[in-house]
Amino acid sequence: MSLRPVLANFHPPLRMLLLAAFVLLGSALAGAGTLQRGPYIQQATSDSVVVVWRTTGPAQPSVRFGAAADALTQEAAAEQIVTRVSVDVAGADALPKLYAEPAEDRAEREKDGKDRDPSTPADTWQYEARITGLSPATQYYYAVFDGGTMLAGNHESYYFKTLPPVGPAAPMRIWVVGDSGTGGVAQKRVHTAMQDFTKKTKRPLDQYIHVGDMAYGDGTDFQFQRNFFEIYDETLRNTVCWPSMGNHEGHTSRGQTGFGPYYDAYVVPAKGEGGGVASGTEAYYAFDIGHVHFICLDSHDLDRTPGGAMYRWLQADLEQVKAEILIAFWHHPPYTKGSHDSDREGQLIEMREHIMPILEEGGVDVVLTGHSHIYERSMLMDGAYVTPTTAEGVILDDGDGNPEGDGPYRKSAGLHPHEGTVQVVAGHGGASLGRQGTMPVMREIILDHGSVVLDIDGAQITGTMIDKEGATRDLFRVEKSGTVTVERVAQPWQPVHDPGLLSEFSIDFAKDEDGDSPVAFELESELDAVAWSYPSAPNAPKVKLAQVDATKAAAPVVAVYEPFKSAAFEAKMNVYFGENGAGQAGMLLCYQDTKHFYYLQADVAGQKLRLIKYAGGEPQVLREVTAELKRGERVALEARMDQGTFAAQAPGAALVYKDEAPLSAGEFGFRIEPGAHLQLGAFDIEK
Repeated sequence: MSLRPVLANFHPPLRMLLLAAFVLLGSALAGAGTLQRGPYIQQATSDSVVVVWRTTGPAQPSVRFGAAADALTQEAAAEQIVTRVSVDVAGADALPKLYAEPAEDRAEREKDGKDRDPSTPADTWQYEARITGLSPATQYYYAVFDGGTMLAGNHESYYFKTLPPVGPAAPMRIWVVGDSGTGGVAQKRVHTAMQDFTKKTKRPLDQYIHVGDMAYGDGTDFQFQRNFFEIYDETLRNTVCWPSMGNHEGHTSRGQTGFGPYYDAYVVPAKGEGGGVASGTEAYYAFDIGHVHFICLDSHDLDRTPGGAMYRWLQADLEQVKAEILIAFWHHPPYTKGSHDSDREGQLIEMREHIMPILEEGGVDVVLTGHSHIYERSMLMDGAYVTPTTAEGVILDDGDGNPEGDGPYRKSAGLHPHEGTVQVVAGHGGASLGRQGTMPVMREIILDHGSVVLDIDGAQITGTMIDKEGATRDLFRVEKSGTVTVERVAQPWQPVHDPGLLSEFSIDFAKDEDGDSPVAFELESELDAVAWSYPSAPNAPKVKLAQVDATKAAAPVVAVYEPFKSAAFEAKMNVYFGENGAGQAGMLLCYQDTKHFYYLQADVAGQKLRLIKYAGGEPQVLREVTAELKRGERVALEARMDQGTFAAQAPGAALVYKDEAPLSAGEFGFRIEPGAHLQLGAFDIEK
């Protein structure tokens, strides 16, 4: 029997509520749901928190909480739980929906040959429980239930902490990470290093800021689950993640509409729930914790110029700030020469030219960003809005900012215009690393995976960069007290520009305009016994690719881009040859397996460019030409291939060959011999 004729007798608002109730009742009768995601903590305030979790199949959702893990004496009211469902759930028209791929996007995806649907899995039920009436600065333990069956909890790691009251100074520890969501070894090691650091220093996290790109490569629901929620589960279950959307999340989520897997994953204060001016959107927002005001912006797909909605909101929010410390965060850095160049890319330039002036007028202390796969940290600076960026006239303190070195950067107590900002680029959380140049305003430039721990104690902001091994690689402090006279350094200290340290994107197909690495590259041994030098000797035959260094390997290393298979395309790549070793590396074309592929080899020792064919495991040199290759410099390779016809270029060399018995379509990749490592590979692939 259909419910609609019966419900038609009620007014529309009541009709929707009754329909939702019938759906939930039917769900309860249908059977228990299976925990799919979470639980995790969102949108904490001084008297409330949101607990989010998902089940496959319906459940009777409830959250119980209390002062101890074995004393969960309180329960969130049923009306405080918002239920959202995947679009396939029958009879749930009144319930808000989780992401489903739009028809036009599906057509484009299928045209490109991508077979993984980015939509929410079928029969998914998401529950968002807003618990209110809590005490400030208090830790509670919790568990989530399906009726009387506990799905998760009953452990000391399942807790949440309400925020301290707004206004008085409150100590806090914040974990800052960006560009981490590969699901790979480096990401996991960075997370573990942070956990070890907090245990060693006996100070747990209070908050977690992610500056974007938490779900490579397209921010799909599946990638969020695999590369974010599963990796960080132990942290997310008790620590609020305050997110900013990166360009990879922007492949499937839209800031203009607040639609997509990114917006399904998070609950942020769009209505001013956490303090500050209500933005009316989850794309950008503000919140207060004690004496600190935080601002999150969308630097990806919203208008960044004066007159735009985000700009006008930012102005309004800054006008009402009463905090002692101001921290802003978003994805695209206004200052970087890592895997991205802020003097060349539009989003980065606009954030510098339009957003930084009003933030510095508002007295911002620290700006946190990602996107560029590197760690960069500036001197105390102000007014660097021109392109290209220079250090002259914009540095207020060119010391190292280390309290154990040159001393902390000093600012007046409270918020005052143009007294200096520290810029932190923390895009080194797990994705492949790259460095294009030297940004003159930076005091520290580190090409290694890691994250930042930000400790706020009264008037002091202390930042610690911890690498994936757990070592402290940078330490800086901003101290705000008294009245400081602003003086600009006439000839500021400058970082050394060493071309030997430069690299760019480890691997990239130019389908992505931003030049980020596809995470589907896999390393696999060409021989049965390979001495792996990076990231470490794997327990499995394949590991996710980060940046490969084969200088100490005993055998070749091979990486292939598994989703890409063709017999006709164009490609570019760059390799860097060390001072020692065999010095051979290049592209793999039509790679079918370890015994069947073409190899375009650059041989720096022999000064040759070779096209080698492996058929049945036996190498055959099809064509060899003299090339001008140098050690210690990046070597650019180009290749065009169409059904067995090859044209290739390297410095001082051109090679053309037609194979009368070509291999069929295969995958694209690269091979590195002992003594060479891949530093740059901006691939432009066209079928």
